[in-house]
Amino acid sequence: MSRGRGAILTTNQTFHGEIDHFVMAAPNLERACADFERATGVAPIAGGAHPGRGTHNALVAFDDSAYLEIIAPDPAQAATGMSAPMAKLAAPTLMHWAIRCRGLEALAARLRDMGWTPTPVNRMSRTPPGGTRLDWELFGVHRHSFGGLAPFFIDWLNSPRPPSTSPRVGALRSVRLAVDDPVAIRNLVALLGVDVQVTAGAPTLAIAFASPRGEIRFEGTNPRGFTLGD
Repeated sequence: MSRGRGAILTTNQTFHGEIDHFVMAAPNLERACADFERATGVAPIAGGAHPGRGTHNALVAFDDSAYLEIIAPDPAQAATGMSAPMAKLAAPTLMHWAIRCRGLEALAARLRDMGWTPTPVNRMSRTPPGGTRLDWELFGVHRHSFGGLAPFFIDWLNSPRPPSTSPRVGALRSVRLAVDDPVAIRNLVALLGVDVQVTAGAPTLAIAFASPRGEIRFEGTNPRGFTLGD
């Protein structure tokens, strides 16, 4: 992958993105939620299963905009290429993050101009326990060496976003990405106007947020990220 230096953008379209959510992978969802509640005083709410992907999740909101997804292997489903590595984790860890944006096909084209390799834009869905089916579209970038430091991109279409139905823990205070070669990630973040700190350093995804029990910090070292394409 070309890392985005000196890329010439071929359209004048502007994009506005916002942090949508962070993904924290865990080997066991029940234990991860209990640990989160002990640390923060807030219990995440069950989000539901991802059929065919071998995972299920729980959610907690920072505010009206951003939230945390805790994801783990679903014992009711067969292990998959996405869920099997989670079962081997020693502890929960941040593994990826998502930017919310409209016009995903146009955004994918712009990223291609910048030297990234987008995956196809895919439609997904899940039904929360006792709730209404949610539909969304997303894509990622692949064939690069950034792992989960390179975000994926989501459009919730006409579905209610998870923060509207999730318990709130407290405001998201900071997001830091440390990247061994940060130029391409900085260019991507700048394109969408997302407020994150990108520094040079050992690969790390770190967040800090408020909670009823004080400030909490989570991080993931060498975050693996989702595999959204070949």
